[in-house]
Amino acid sequence: MLRRKAVAGAITRPTSESELDDYVSPWREARVARSWMALAGAADPQYTLELLPALRASDVPKLLVWGEDDVSQKLHFAERFADEIPMTKLVRIPKAGHIPMETDPDMVGHALADFFLES
Repeated sequence: MLRRKAVAGAITRPTSESELDDYVSPWREARVARSWMALAGAADPQYTLELLPALRASDVPKLLVWGEDDVSQKLHFAERFADEIPMTKLVRIPKAGHIPMETDPDMVGHALADFFLES
Protein backbone atom coordinates (compact mmCIF):
# COMPACT_ATOMS: atom_id res chain seq x y z
CA MET A 1 0.00 0.00 0.00
CA LEU A 2 2.82 2.45 0.83
CA ARG A 3 4.64 1.64 -2.42
CA ARG A 4 1.41 2.27 -4.38
CA LYS A 5 0.96 5.65 -2.67
CA ALA A 6 4.60 6.57 -3.30
CA VAL A 7 4.36 5.69 -6.99
CA ALA A 8 1.11 7.64 -7.42
CA GLY A 9 2.74 10.67 -5.80
CA ALA A 10 5.91 10.37 -7.86
CA ILE A 11 4.07 10.35 -11.16
CA THR A 12 1.97 13.49 -10.42
CA ARG A 13 -0.42 12.91 -13.28
CA PRO A 14 -3.72 11.04 -13.11
CA THR A 15 -3.15 7.28 -13.21
CA SER A 16 -5.60 4.43 -13.41
CA GLU A 17 -5.73 1.64 -10.85
CA SER A 18 -4.57 -0.73 -13.58
CA GLU A 19 -1.51 1.40 -14.34
CA LEU A 20 -0.61 1.62 -10.65
CA ASP A 21 -0.98 -2.16 -10.43
CA ASP A 22 1.59 -2.50 -13.23
CA TYR A 23 4.05 -0.30 -11.35
CA VAL A 24 3.77 -2.04 -8.01
CA SER A 25 3.37 -5.63 -9.23
CA PRO A 26 7.14 -6.38 -9.18
CA TRP A 27 7.21 -5.47 -5.49
CA ARG A 28 4.96 -8.42 -4.75
CA GLU A 29 7.91 -10.75 -5.43
CA ALA A 30 10.16 -11.07 -2.38
CA ARG A 31 13.25 -11.31 -4.59
CA VAL A 32 12.50 -7.97 -6.28
CA ALA A 33 11.59 -6.22 -3.04
CA ARG A 34 14.87 -7.37 -1.43
CA SER A 35 16.84 -6.13 -4.42
CA TRP A 36 15.27 -2.67 -4.31
CA MET A 37 15.67 -2.43 -0.55
CA ALA A 38 19.36 -3.29 -0.89
CA LEU A 39 19.72 -0.60 -3.53
CA ALA A 40 18.01 1.94 -1.28
CA GLY A 41 20.34 1.02 1.56
CA ALA A 42 23.33 1.62 -0.69
CA ALA A 43 22.12 5.15 -1.44
CA ASP A 44 24.03 6.47 1.56
CA PRO A 45 25.14 10.10 1.01
CA GLN A 46 28.68 8.99 1.86
CA TYR A 47 29.00 7.38 -1.57
CA THR A 48 27.79 10.49 -3.35
CA LEU A 49 30.10 12.72 -1.32
CA GLU A 50 33.06 10.52 -2.25
CA LEU A 51 32.37 11.31 -5.93
CA LEU A 52 32.45 15.10 -5.50
CA PRO A 53 36.15 15.67 -6.22
CA ALA A 54 35.93 13.70 -9.47
CA LEU A 55 32.69 15.43 -10.50
CA ARG A 56 34.16 18.87 -9.83
CA ALA A 57 37.25 18.01 -11.88
CA SER A 58 35.30 16.50 -14.77
CA ASP A 59 34.80 18.40 -18.00
CA VAL A 60 32.29 15.83 -19.29
CA PRO A 61 28.86 17.39 -19.96
CA LYS A 62 26.18 16.35 -17.48
CA LEU A 63 22.40 16.58 -17.70
CA LEU A 64 19.93 16.62 -14.84
CA VAL A 65 16.27 16.28 -15.75
CA TRP A 66 14.27 17.07 -12.63
CA GLY A 67 10.61 17.26 -11.69
CA GLU A 68 9.90 20.67 -10.17
CA ASP A 69 7.39 19.10 -7.76
CA ASP A 70 9.52 16.15 -6.65
CA VAL A 71 8.76 15.69 -2.96
CA SER A 72 11.45 13.07 -2.28
CA GLN A 73 14.36 14.75 -4.06
CA LYS A 74 13.72 18.47 -3.82
CA LEU A 75 14.60 20.74 -6.73
CA HIS A 76 17.14 22.65 -4.66
CA PHE A 77 19.37 19.53 -4.67
CA ALA A 78 19.50 19.62 -8.46
CA GLU A 79 20.04 23.38 -8.48
CA ARG A 80 22.93 23.04 -6.06
CA PHE A 81 24.47 20.23 -8.13
CA ALA A 82 24.18 22.32 -11.30
CA ASP A 83 25.72 25.33 -9.56
CA GLU A 84 28.64 23.42 -8.05
CA ILE A 85 29.48 20.84 -10.71
CA PRO A 86 31.00 22.13 -13.96
CA MET A 87 29.43 21.33 -17.29
CA THR A 88 26.03 20.55 -15.76
CA LYS A 89 22.80 21.50 -17.46
CA LEU A 90 19.60 21.35 -15.42
CA VAL A 91 16.25 20.94 -17.14
CA ARG A 92 13.26 21.49 -14.88
CA ILE A 93 10.06 19.66 -15.76
CA PRO A 94 7.05 21.72 -14.57
CA LYS A 95 4.33 19.94 -12.58
CA ALA A 96 6.43 16.75 -12.50
CA GLY A 97 7.34 14.70 -9.47
CA HIS A 98 10.05 12.10 -8.95
CA ILE A 99 9.33 10.39 -12.28
CA PRO A 100 9.24 13.32 -14.75
CA MET A 101 9.31 11.05 -17.80
CA GLU A 102 5.86 9.83 -16.80
CA THR A 103 4.48 13.33 -16.40
CA ASP A 104 5.90 14.87 -19.55
CA PRO A 105 7.71 12.31 -21.73
CA ASP A 106 7.89 14.73 -24.65
CA MET A 107 9.71 17.39 -22.64
CA VAL A 108 12.10 14.82 -21.17
CA GLY A 109 12.74 13.37 -24.64
CA HIS A 110 13.45 16.81 -26.10
CA ALA A 111 15.80 17.61 -23.21
CA LEU A 112 17.73 14.39 -23.85
CA ALA A 113 17.83 14.91 -27.62
CA ASP A 114 18.99 18.51 -27.26
CA PHE A 115 21.67 17.50 -24.76
CA PHE A 116 23.09 14.76 -26.96
CA LEU A 117 22.97 16.90 -30.08
CA GLU A 118 24.81 19.71 -28.27
CA SER A 119 27.44 17.43 -26.69
